[in-house]
Amino acid sequence: MAGCESGAFTGRDVVVFYAIGCPENKPSPTEYGRLGMMRGKSSATEWETVDATGDMSPQNTQESLVSYKNVTFSGDGVSRKEALYGQKELKRHVNNPESTSGQPYVWFKIISPIDITEGCFLVTSWSDEYPHDDVATWSIEANSAGGVDIRDIPDEIIITKQPVDQTLTVGQTLNLSVEAKSTDGSTLTYQWKKGNSNVTGGTAAMYTKQSTVVGDAGEYTCVITSTSAGSVTSSQATVTIS
Repeated sequence: MAGCESGAFTGRDVVVFYAIGCPENKPSPTEYGRLGMMRGKSSATEWETVDATGDMSPQNTQESLVSYKNVTFSGDGVSRKEALYGQKELKRHVNNPESTSGQPYVWFKIISPIDITEGCFLVTSWSDEYPHDDVATWSIEANSAGGVDIRDIPDEIIITKQPVDQTLTVGQTLNLSVEAKSTDGSTLTYQWKKGNSNVTGGTAAMYTKQSTVVGDAGEYTCVITSTSAGSVTSSQATVTIS
């Protein structure tokens, strides 16, 4: 029986990634690292306003217009020594931001179950707390340093099992398989490739070739496609036949 669904979520479900860089240089996905061992995570948007009231404003009521918005991010966590959690690197950068021309610029990507917030921020505060009889903690505060994008989480294809290398002798059967799912439940189609060429008959999650010959050896991948989530290519599997 399927489990229950809930629209609510906890702060544990929100993940924060960071990349040190200038506002004009958006990091690639692989340049982000996770800011780990966090507890509190908070983001907010606040507009600056200007007074637009005049002598003919209706009912003598003040009128306002927005001018600029400020997006803020703050968080705190348990201090850890391991580089894995990114705390040491980030603290060093905030205190000595030479790589970003003396300004403590940091790109943050905050991923929650409902959306993604991504942009460059100016870190205005880093604090460490060292209580005598409790765990050491840290906290951070930052203001937007340019445009901050808030967008929906895109549908995607997730490969849960990659194809693996095969070593066979001539005449044996080749079996290659891949397992994947789409986050929106859309139907997936498959196309196996050998090098850059489509494999004839390789249009399912499992590809089987009986009575192999030396010419069947090579590098195989599978392109998995969804009408709503695009396509993704599996890792490469090397088939050796002797």
